Amino acid sequence: MSRSIVISGLGAVCPRAAGRAALWELFARGDTGPASTREPSVPALERIPDATFDKQPAQLRHMDRLGRISLAATTLAIEDAGLGTTPGDPLQTGIAFGSGYGCLPTNEEYLEGILERGARYGNPVVFQNTVTNAATGYISMVHDLRGPNATLCSGWTAGLEALRFGCQQIEEGHAERMVVGGADTLSPRLLEALSLQGWLSRRGVARPFSEASDGMRVSEAACTLVLEEHTRARKRGAHVHAEVAGTGHRGGPPTEQARALARAVGDALRAARIQPEQLGAVFSGANGRRDFDRWEYRGLQEALGAHAARVPTTCPKAVLGETFSAAGTLAVLLGALAVDTGQVPGFAGTTHLAPGCQLNLLSGAARPLKPEWVLVTALGGEGSALAVVLRRCQP
Repeated sequence: MSRSIVISGLGAVCPRAAGRAALWELFARGDTGPASTREPSVPALERIPDATFDKQPAQLRHMDRLGRISLAATTLAIEDAGLGTTPGDPLQTGIAFGSGYGCLPTNEEYLEGILERGARYGNPVVFQNTVTNAATGYISMVHDLRGPNATLCSGWTAGLEALRFGCQQIEEGHAERMVVGGADTLSPRLLEALSLQGWLSRRGVARPFSEASDGMRVSEAACTLVLEEHTRARKRGAHVHAEVAGTGHRGGPPTEQARALARAVGDALRAARIQPEQLGAVFSGANGRRDFDRWEYRGLQEALGAHAARVPTTCPKAVLGETFSAAGTLAVLLGALAVDTGQVPGFAGTTHLAPGCQLNLLSGAARPLKPEWVLVTALGGEGSALAVVLRRCQP
């Protein structure tokens, strides 16, 4: 990258944590949440507690759930960046938000109302939230963000696509600061669809890269990052968590997911101007789905070569579950904290690796981050793959 773009604000909400400190503690503990004894035909909804939204303005009570969790994460990120409630020059601060399923639950609610009562009785309060960019619009109004504005509803990698878009806006001089993130909510019908695909764990526990994997656990979440140019962040005295050193984005047919990931990782490493051997940790997007995890380890092994068996690899979804578009930004948040603290937390649940997996999985206690470069990956399942390289920011 021609400009040094850094992460100065971190914000996230998930069912068992709100805020970067609580999330880091949750991940460091390896808390995988309560195991479920339910069959995947009746999956449990892991939802963010409503108390998380208590401090939101009363006039925003018409927002749907996607807007509420997105706003909650964004407010935390802006506060973490030390920007108060309004981040600098509104015209120079933009927003890019990604969502895998967007306002699908809200559309379900609106259409069910019409089916029950007739077309004349569609709820107009619900209707205004049936467009995916409604959440981004609410956030822009609350925090006065008048710079570039984009909503990406492009699958499970949408959060990292928003991050990549935000970096491009800063690098090309369209904005001084970008608020980027991803969020997805759950509904019974969405979970039913995932269950019919056979993707959900019967035990309600994700075991990435494990021989005992039986599927993924899903959860709703939202995660927001504040990006800005390094010198501007330092000038205002901001604490910089990490630098975004490079990104890569590739696509292709679903049958070529491993190759797409390998190419995305290669692009990110070249953008960061480093070799695979310089990576100190990998935050993998593996989620416990056997096909998904197979694409992941094959892609990493192709891209990193012999170093794939040496570099410590950790799996955020073993703790947080599959959070769809929020997963990539959550992994970046955790990677930034690893760079910031110099520690890479492990995860529990994987003892015997799946056949063919040669990764160095980091289970149990945290390990020092050496060297101070981190790779984050995300797969979409439909052909897209994203990779981000982070490093400790130079003074």
